[in-house]
Amino acid sequence: MKKVLAFITIIIAGIVLFYTTGLTKELQNVPAMQAWFQQQGWVGYFAFILLCIITAVFMLPGGLLAIVAGIVYGGFIGGLLTVIGSTVGASVSFILGRTLLKDAIIKKYGNQPTFQKVMRGVDENGVSFLILTRLVPIFPYALQSYAYALTPMRFERFSIISGITMLPACFIYAYMASDILTQGLTLSLSIKFTILGIVLFLLTYIPKKIGQHKKMI
Repeated sequence: MKKVLAFITIIIAGIVLFYTTGLTKELQNVPAMQAWFQQQGWVGYFAFILLCIITAVFMLPGGLLAIVAGIVYGGFIGGLLTVIGSTVGASVSFILGRTLLKDAIIKKYGNQPTFQKVMRGVDENGVSFLILTRLVPIFPYALQSYAYALTPMRFERFSIISGITMLPACFIYAYMASDILTQGLTLSLSIKFTILGIVLFLLTYIPKKIGQHKKMI
């Protein structure tokens, strides 16, 4: 019990530290992060992955991470680093939510509509609901990992599906950011954006098709 309380205290202290010191604003300062990572060399790869993990565990704003990675490392490496970091971060959050932080999460978030909807969604649709919420940000992304930790879903299934469903968005955002930096806003780039936007939109139909197939079976 002492270990659990100590860990919860660290989590809370970390969140307070990030917000009171203005570090959350730095996470949204793309030029500053770009300059810092470029100065770190290959060590920056591990630092970026660690940043993704910290962002996921402490439920900090991380929507610009793929863009930063694309600007700093290019489309492919930037997208790959974002997928790795986000997947590991989601997995760590899931483990914490199922073990050390389980009671604290239930107490703080258990009655919230988001958690209740996730519970019902997994119960009624299983994996297809996880795919849907990963592809479409219906609920806060970082909070989802803790919510799914309270469901019967297996850790391996959660991690693998989370990683796969994060691939399209991470690579698309990274490539878009990289192209804008190197080519500027051109007609061909606008066409690419349109096509990629359509691809992301069509991907939202995957969970629906899976759900329909399950019902037919």
